[in-house]
Amino acid sequence: MCGRYRLSRRKQIVEDHFDSVSGEEDWNPRYNIAPTQPIPVIRQNPREPVRELSLVRWGLIPQPAKSGLAGAPLSPPVYSLVRVN
Repeated sequence: MCGRYRLSRRKQIVEDHFDSVSGEEDWNPRYNIAPTQPIPVIRQNPREPVRELSLVRWGLIPQPAKSGLAGAPLSPPVYSLVRVN
């Protein structure tokens, strides 16, 4: 599965930059974040003018998993998606 990125700042720096609050645990910078790993996101609270920092699971959920038919993320190689006659 592709879609990797890096998180090069500590939690306190991110919170200060975005003026956000958090109840989440601290993290260390990571330079190879892969799908299915928890990542921090900044969310705006719709009822209050407060930004919240939360940890969420990174990655795509295939349609069969949404309907309960499969549990693992799908990442087929490109060559298996091309139909050869």
